[in-house]
Amino acid sequence: NSEKITLPGANIYWAGTTIGTRTDENGVYTIKPDKSSNLLVFSFVGFKTDTIQWKGEETVDAILDQNHELKEVTIIQKDKGIYISKINPIYTEHINGAELQKAACCNLSESFITNPSVDVSYNDAITGARQIKLLGLDGTYSQLQTENFPNLRGLATNYGLTYIPGPWLESIQVSKGTASVVNGYESITGQINANFKKPDGTEAFHFNLYGSAEGKTELNSNVSVKLSEKTSTAFFIHGENFQNRIDHNMDHFIDEPLIKQIHLFNQWKYTSGTGFMLHAGVHYLNEDRVGGQTDFRKDMERNTSNPYGVNVTNERFEGYVKGGYDFANPSHGLAFITNFTYHKMGSYYGLNNYSGDEYTMYGNLVHTYYLDKLSKHTLNSGLSIMHDQAEEILNQSSVNTNETVPGIFSEYTWKPSEKITMLAGVRADFHSTFGSFVTPRFHLRYGPTEQLSLRVSAGKGYRTPRILAENSFLLANSRSLNVVEEKIMEEAWNFGASANQEFNIAERPLHVGVEYFRTEFINQLVIDRESSASQILLTPLDGKSYANSYQVELRYEVLPRLDVTTAYRVNDVKQTINNQLLRKPLTSKYKGLIAVNYTDRLKKWMFDYTIQFNGGGRLPVVTGDPLNLPTEFPSYKVMNAQVTKYFRFWDLYLGAENLLDYTQDHPVLDAENPFGQNFDATRIWGPVMGRKVYAGIRITINNK
Repeated sequence: NSEKITLPGANIYWAGTTIGTRTDENGVYTIKPDKSSNLLVFSFVGFKTDTIQWKGEETVDAILDQNHELKEVTIIQKDKGIYISKINPIYTEHINGAELQKAACCNLSESFITNPSVDVSYNDAITGARQIKLLGLDGTYSQLQTENFPNLRGLATNYGLTYIPGPWLESIQVSKGTASVVNGYESITGQINANFKKPDGTEAFHFNLYGSAEGKTELNSNVSVKLSEKTSTAFFIHGENFQNRIDHNMDHFIDEPLIKQIHLFNQWKYTSGTGFMLHAGVHYLNEDRVGGQTDFRKDMERNTSNPYGVNVTNERFEGYVKGGYDFANPSHGLAFITNFTYHKMGSYYGLNNYSGDEYTMYGNLVHTYYLDKLSKHTLNSGLSIMHDQAEEILNQSSVNTNETVPGIFSEYTWKPSEKITMLAGVRADFHSTFGSFVTPRFHLRYGPTEQLSLRVSAGKGYRTPRILAENSFLLANSRSLNVVEEKIMEEAWNFGASANQEFNIAERPLHVGVEYFRTEFINQLVIDRESSASQILLTPLDGKSYANSYQVELRYEVLPRLDVTTAYRVNDVKQTINNQLLRKPLTSKYKGLIAVNYTDRLKKWMFDYTIQFNGGGRLPVVTGDPLNLPTEFPSYKVMNAQVTKYFRFWDLYLGAENLLDYTQDHPVLDAENPFGQNFDATRIWGPVMGRKVYAGIRITINNK
C-alpha cells in the first residue's frame, strides 16, 4: 500500500503457468524466469491482484492496494520468532518480538534464554553483574550496539545488559564473526544489535507489569504519539525494585542483589517525504545495587567488625541522532549517526573503593553509491570518530583515559546474481595512544539453491580494554588486582564457515544449520587467577590464545504449531596462563539446547519449555591454594517454562526459571570470613540463584 508495508506470504507466479513462489518474512521473493510467460502476477488475500510485465530486470517490486470491497480482512501469520537472513553475506540471526515473549525477558541479558548461540552468565555471586559469551569468548569481544551504534562499553560493561528493558525491544540481530567495517573495528567474535520500538511503529500503547515470588517487581510502559504525517514521538519508562534479602543456601550472603532502577527514554522521528529522515533519542538511567551479607546495611560504618557489603550506584545519560538522505539521483545515499554518553559510577566492595566518570562520543558518516542500475556493485564509504574520556579511582590510585580514534573505511558489495553476494571491506583508524592500524574483513555467501546458503568469512578486530571498568567485579574477593600494563590493545583474527539448509517435510519447514568459527589472538588481556594466591594478575598475552566453536542446530515444526529447536555447541577455548597453554577457566566445554513452543489454533494459549545442557569445565588452580579447591566443575541442566494466555488487547503470563532449582555449591568461598585471605565471590561457573517463579500482564493497543 502507500505506506509500503511488507506482505509476507504473498503469491507470485508466471501468468498461465504453475510456476510460482511466495514472499518471505521480509516481503522478498526469488523466482526463476519462464520462457512461456513474461507476466508476473502478484496476489494476497484482502488486496487487489496486480500483473506486471517483466522486461529482464533483476528486481521487480509490486505495490498492492487493499481491496475495499471487503469490509474486514484478518491476516493470521505464524511468526518465526528467530530466523537467519538468506540474503545477508554476514551470518546474522534475527530475533523479533515473538521470540522475546517466549520468556519474561525483563532485560537484554534475559533475551537469549531460547537462543543456542549466546550464553549469559554471572560474573560474581554478589553484584548481579552479567556477561554474554559468543563463540566461547567473553562478551567484551562482541560489539554491543543499540540502534546500530556502539554502546554499553567502559563503565557499562558489567551491568549494561540490564540497562535495556526487554519490553522496549523491537528486535535483536546477532551476527557471528567479524562484522562490517562500517560499524567499527571492535567486533572480534560478532556483533549484537538491539533495536527499540519506533515512534511510527505499530504500537500506540504498551504496558508490562512483572512480579516474582521472591518479591521483585518491574514496570515497563511505552506510548507513541503521531504529531503529524511527518513527525512522531514515543515515551518509555522502566522501573525495577527488589528489596528482599533472600539466602537459600544459608551462607549469610544474599543470593540476589537489592536493586532500585529507573530508566526514562524519549524518541523522535521525522520523515520529510522527500528523501530525508531524522531519528533522535535521549536516555536517563539511575540505579542502586546492594549486595553482601544479609545483615549488611548501607548506613553501617565500613570496617572488619561489621558485615561485608557491596554497593554500586550508576547514573547514565545518553543522547543520539541519526539520519539519512536519498538524493534525487537514486545511485547515491547518505547516512549519519552521532551519540554522546555520560556515565558516573560509585561503588565499594567491602573495604575496596572504586569509582569512575566517563564521557563517550561517537560519530559515523556513510555514503552509499550504487555503481550500476541493477545494484550488482555497491560501495559504502565514510568517516568515523570515537572519543573516550574517563577518570577511574581504585582506592588511592587513579587511572585516566583520553583516547580519540578517527577512522576511514570503504566496503564493496558484489552481487552478480541472487546466488552470490561478496562483501569486502577495509578501514584505517588512527588511535591517539596506539597509532594507526588497518582492519580488513571479508564475507561471501553462496546459495546454489533457494533452500541452501553457504557462507565463509575472515577478518581482523581490535579493542583497547578498559581494564578496571571491565573487571571491577574482581574486587569481590580478598586478592589484590595487579595490572601489569595499564594500556594494551587486543588484536585477533576470526575465521568462519557455515551452511544452512531448508527442507520441507510433511509440508512443514525444517531448518538445519552447521557452523565453525575460530578466533586466534595476536594480543590479549589475560586474567591470571592462578599464578598467585594473593594477587589476580591482569597481564598481556605471552603465548597462544584461541577459541574454536562448533555448532549444529535443527528447527522443525514437528506438528502444526508445535515448534522444536535443538542445538549442540562445542567450545574449545585455550590460552597461555603462567607459561602453560590451558583450557580457559570458568568456560563450559559444550552447550546443548532443546526449546519447545506450542500455540493453539486460535492463538489463545502459548506454551514454552526450554532445557539447557551445560558442560563442565576447568576451574582456576591457584598456586599455594590453602583451601585445596576442586580443579573442575560439573555439567548441569537448567529448565525454564512459561504459559501465556492471550486476550484481545492484553495477555497474562506465568513462568518459572531454573525449574530444577540447581545452584552452584559454595558460590562465595570462605563466606564466614569475608575480610580474610581466602574470601572469593568471583569463582562463578553456574547459577547462583535457585528457582524463580514469576507472573505478569501485558497490555498492547496498536495504531489503527
